[in-house]
Amino acid sequence: MSRQVAEAEAIARALEQLELSDTAPARAVLVARKDPPGGAYYLVVVGDPSTALGVAAVDTSSGEVTQWAALPGAGPHPLLDREAAIERTGAPSARRAELVWRSSPASRSPLYPLWEIDTGDQVVYVDHAGRVWSSLEEGTRGG
Repeated sequence: MSRQVAEAEAIARALEQLELSDTAPARAVLVARKDPPGGAYYLVVVGDPSTALGVAAVDTSSGEVTQWAALPGAGPHPLLDREAAIERTGAPSARRAELVWRSSPASRSPLYPLWEIDTGDQVVYVDHAGRVWSSLEEGTRGG
């Protein structure tokens, strides 16, 4: 059985890759991959919520930093919170809401995951800009 990378280790690896101080504030959220080979990664955002200094995707199985970007610290890294994403669907509540990613028209980068929301009537996706997508298939459009 393989060891899963802990959130603190993922943050440390992201800080090292981005060449930022290990005292820089950072937070990590778990994202499920919907593309082969599947699995999950931590999206690590470095900086306070209003001024992101960097962002990285850290694989939960290997600990490898698979994508990263240094940011100017001039604004936040856009990521809707769970409640805002559910609100964008127009549904009064959600059975399930989780961050996911697969390359699609809704997001081409793991640094911009989507909320997959089961409203009870359907499963929809909400991107970082708040656009609702009915599917992650090519040719579908968000509302």
